[in-house]
Amino acid sequence: MPLKITVAFYLAALVTGVFCLNAQEQPSGDAQNSAGPAPVFRPGHGVTEPRPIYVPVPEFSEQALTAPYQGTCTLSIVVGEDGKPRNVKVMNPIGMGLDEKAIEAVSNWRFEPGTKDGKPVAVQLMVEVDFHLYGNNDRRIADLMKQAAKGDAKAELELSTVYFKVQDSGRNDPVGLMYLERAAKHGSPRAQFLMGEHIAHESAPAYPKAYMWYALAQRSGYKHSDKALKQLSAKMTQEQIQAGQTLVDNWPIASTK
Repeated sequence: MPLKITVAFYLAALVTGVFCLNAQEQPSGDAQNSAGPAPVFRPGHGVTEPRPIYVPVPEFSEQALTAPYQGTCTLSIVVGEDGKPRNVKVMNPIGMGLDEKAIEAVSNWRFEPGTKDGKPVAVQLMVEVDFHLYGNNDRRIADLMKQAAKGDAKAELELSTVYFKVQDSGRNDPVGLMYLERAAKHGSPRAQFLMGEHIAHESAPAYPKAYMWYALAQRSGYKHSDKALKQLSAKMTQEQIQAGQTLVDNWPIASTK
């Protein structure tokens, strides 16, 4: 099934929007012809999907707000080895100035690039930008978005939970993971523990990184981290444990905002 990301964003007190990114199922991980500087791949068969790490949200056009008008614009993009989108093309235009707003926002997204054989590669994705208008009932999410933009770890953690619930995807929603990782980096012990949980249970887990997150949560006194760290350490080699501890030792002290 396609990987679907749903992100709520709030543009004003009475106007919100939701955009969805789909990493569409592709035939293979073979390279595609491209006018760019490097071959373009599609997810699957050893090619990993790019992960969004910075997603400035689209704005409604004045024309669409006045109408009012809403709809879903589908874009094709290529995420380069540098994590920057290129070749942004509208696949199904919806008009009213929304296509241009979608292009403008998506062109400024940033990704952790996809990889093949452990090396960054250009990957093609399909993106759905879903413009919707809502009422005042979503003010709480609007406030969380504003707080998260200032680096508030509690707001980032709560937003990650919102996105995971919307997607009903456990903790595999990339934008939800983006906010979870931000909260962890900003010092939230629970977010650090959940990052450890996510990484430790991946199909190809990066044990030293999972160890780092569990250990950081443990350092902050998070109640479940002792058991999780003990169980993880039993699966790791001494070299992996040392690598994880080095990550912990080099981690800057952060306080939850």
